[in-house]
Amino acid sequence: MESLKSLVVKPVQSAALATGLSRRMAKRMPVRRIVMLHGVGPGELEVAAFVAQMEWLAHSFRVVPLAELIAGVSAGTPAVQEVALTFDDGLRCHAEVVAPVLSRLGLPATFFVCPGLIAGRRWLWNHEARVRLRLLDDAQRQALAIDTGAPGAAIEPWIEWMKTLSLAARQQVEALIRVRTSGFAPTPEQHARFDPVSWEQLRTLDSDLFTVGSHTSSHPILTTLDQAELESELRGSRDALEQCLGKPVDLFCYPNGSQDRRVRETTAKVYRAAVTTESGFVGAGGDLHDLPRFPVADTVALFAWRMHRPQA
Repeated sequence: MESLKSLVVKPVQSAALATGLSRRMAKRMPVRRIVMLHGVGPGELEVAAFVAQMEWLAHSFRVVPLAELIAGVSAGTPAVQEVALTFDDGLRCHAEVVAPVLSRLGLPATFFVCPGLIAGRRWLWNHEARVRLRLLDDAQRQALAIDTGAPGAAIEPWIEWMKTLSLAARQQVEALIRVRTSGFAPTPEQHARFDPVSWEQLRTLDSDLFTVGSHTSSHPILTTLDQAELESELRGSRDALEQCLGKPVDLFCYPNGSQDRRVRETTAKVYRAAVTTESGFVGAGGDLHDLPRFPVADTVALFAWRMHRPQA
């Protein structure tokens, strides 16, 4: 059942969209905006909702490449309602679903990808673990939780716990999950949702519209890595992308948004700028390695509202 707050807020957001109030309120704010998206398609942001939001954005704001937005921040020039689109995780749907929509609308975007996952045709570790754990019943998951030290049989707390582990410890848990789900075979729907983009798909993206950035090599939680692992993920990812794509890669996205001072300082030695998952706008003098974004929404009304209320 919808909460009382939701029942009140949704009509207000819809009215603000219909009257143009959300657009006007957003345009009064002297800020730059970076929009964060992940998967598009069944089980994620529905395609129709994505298309509707991108069409509204194309008619309402100036959408620019992330590099252009960052250049404005670096130069200290006044914000002129720039909006940059970013897509995390380097998913197959970005090439097959997202890029055609954005090309039709003439909207630039940056895709943050993980070259180690592309090369190995592997899913993000949390996607794979979540899908495999769902194959087990409560009793089986509870037994596996005892064997691994997980907090219990509930899947989402399990995934969050895995994010706190060292790289080696997390990989040990992943290996045991695979052993207990050895019969797992992804469905066509799961392949479409979780498969990484291919090198060929990245190479054939329209370079006038689309930029490829780094999301590390294998999507670890950077704050759990030791310094050697951290530098390997950061530098190894950039080197692999530049070698395979034949062009410079200097934009970065923190996996899971997880970062601290050590991670930011190390990232700054490798990349020109980095985006986070912290909701907010990019103001004057923003830290180029701690750039906030805000997420897309399920509806145009909520997306338009977030253009002036990013935490909504």
